[in-house]
Amino acid sequence: MVKQNADNKRSASSEAREELIREFKHLRVLVREIGENFILRQEGEIETAISNLEGLQPGKLRMMAPTLIQELRKLKMKPAKGRFKDLKELNRLIDELTSRVIGAQDRSKGAGKR
Repeated sequence: MVKQNADNKRSASSEAREELIREFKHLRVLVREIGENFILRQEGEIETAISNLEGLQPGKLRMMAPTLIQELRKLKMKPAKGRFKDLKELNRLIDELTSRVIGAQDRSKGAGKR
């Protein structure tokens, strides 16, 4: 009877361990999937900014370029560390710069219609 209880406890422990291992492996898949989708979205936003830059009027581009270049160059990242704070900063900067470029292009188009 004592041996059977010990075997049952080991079996339950083994089952719990296996279940946890499965869940951690699933978590690893989620991390990869979310990371890949984040990368794709950020790359898409960068491409959107680039295509909008190509449509800016030359005067507007000359006015904006120094500030945008300065903001891009002051970005300090440590890619090898894979830090979440770096991802947050990249996300913030890409959103901000893309919005400014799109906004400038929209204002340029509106000014040309008058």
